[in-house]
Amino acid sequence: MMKNWMLMTTAIATAGLMSMPVQAEDLNLWVRTSSAGVLEKLADLYNASHDDKVVITGITAEQMVPKLGASIAAGAAPDGAVLDLIYLPTFAATDSLEDLTDFIDGLPYAAALSPSHIRLATFDGKKYGVPALPDASIIAYNKDLFAKAGLDPEKAPASLAEIAEDAKKITALGNDTYGLFFVASSGSWLVYDFTPHIWAAGADILSEDGRTATIDTPAMRATLAAYNDMWKAGAIHPTSRSGVGNDAVAAFASGKVGVLMTGSYIVNLMTSQYPDVNFGVAAIPGPDGGASSFAGGDTLSLMKGISPEKKAVAESFIDFYMQPEQQVLITKESGMPPRTDLAKEAYGAFDPRNLVAYDILASAKTPYTYASDELFVARTGPWVNLLQSAIFDGKIDEAIAKAQADFTRILDRTNPK
Repeated sequence: MMKNWMLMTTAIATAGLMSMPVQAEDLNLWVRTSSAGVLEKLADLYNASHDDKVVITGITAEQMVPKLGASIAAGAAPDGAVLDLIYLPTFAATDSLEDLTDFIDGLPYAAALSPSHIRLATFDGKKYGVPALPDASIIAYNKDLFAKAGLDPEKAPASLAEIAEDAKKITALGNDTYGLFFVASSGSWLVYDFTPHIWAAGADILSEDGRTATIDTPAMRATLAAYNDMWKAGAIHPTSRSGVGNDAVAAFASGKVGVLMTGSYIVNLMTSQYPDVNFGVAAIPGPDGGASSFAGGDTLSLMKGISPEKKAVAESFIDFYMQPEQQVLITKESGMPPRTDLAKEAYGAFDPRNLVAYDILASAKTPYTYASDELFVARTGPWVNLLQSAIFDGKIDEAIAKAQADFTRILDRTNPK
């Protein structure tokens, strides 16, 4: 009798547990403030149709990496973070991120995810991030200025040599008109807009594994020489040397700049805010031809040790925003979706000039490095010093030799052992 009573009690207790509602989870994601708007909209859509909730917290771009690093060290990290993809190797190498390899490889559209974002999220053969909000660097050119200078307004420059030649002809129009604007005061902008020239020529600034500097190449010398030639000829807008991104947009929007080194965002920005500017866009060419682009933007990663329940919510949210309907929203809000197989769906209702950057994203590149800030971002770092000294001072040989040595010194110290 006692045995039957115990069995009955156990059965009742088990049934009670089975009938208890599963507790909803909150997934806390830190994101760069520049990306917060579209991610909040995606989270709101997800939250409206799910019991689990995605909570977005905006962190300024400059504070994201140090703040995330400190929170990980203190054991108080968020569940995940939407990071600039260039920082993924560093966080992956320090064993801070959750392995997402099986999830990513199991997605039916895995092969269509932005390749550079996946490459930067891969360490020791494992994948630690999923593309969220990519962008790509391109050139924009003023068709009206091209026509006034006797150039074909429907033909984008196919090489850096052509850009230099066209820039001089446009500058010759006078009236404070300049052939080229690029942001030379920011290492982030310089790596975004300048490295594609090198890649388009089949060269690179770092080895494939990011551990060795490859600064001294014919492609680098030719590219620096073309920029220096334009600077000496007065064909580069003088504000390029000290200006910021907003200065570049304002100069191009004024109709006084022939070619702007820029990013994929420019199409939606110009069409919405400066509809009277007649412009075209193209991939960034190499010194003698070819085309390439810097794949920028954000990757979603999870912190190591996240609970299985929260990880499941994250994977559900990722698959949600990867669906065509949400990819259209991302296109509308930020200009480019992370899937490269949805051109018709993503851009059907938008300016077809967006497709230039979208198409190049599949072959765009990003430097794989564990020291991106020291190498590229620091205002007194070797990348900024290389381009400033070579382009504006004409010290090409000296600048290349110094950059090669400085890159090597930093890489020897920061490469994972």
